[in-house]
Amino acid sequence: MTNKEIKTLTAFYGKRIDSIKAAIMCDKIPPMDDTQLMQICEMLQEYTEKLDDLTTSKEYMINFEGGGWNTTYAISDENALKHAKKKYDGEHTKVKSVRLATKSGIDAAMRSFY
Repeated sequence: MTNKEIKTLTAFYGKRIDSIKAAIMCDKIPPMDDTQLMQICEMLQEYTEKLDDLTTSKEYMINFEGGGWNTTYAISDENALKHAKKKYDGEHTKVKSVRLATKSGIDAAMRSFY
């Protein structure tokens, strides 16, 4: 996910969270029954978790030109690429790409060591 996408979603989820909190506190809407209030609270929790996930570092796989791989942690694709190039680009290695790591991707890469 790019920095721009993260910024857009952060604003979107933030507005949703604020609206839900305002609805819970508003005394002008008809009273909610327990089921409705529970659903509203679940929505608030879901959006809060999504917002937290946007700002949490994730593991990225780095692929090098000529083969090889490593991992790094970053919040966005752009930051992962920038960090990888800063750390690994040198005389003998050149970063080709980064992508969000998956368990199956890391497992497949690790099999090359067995």
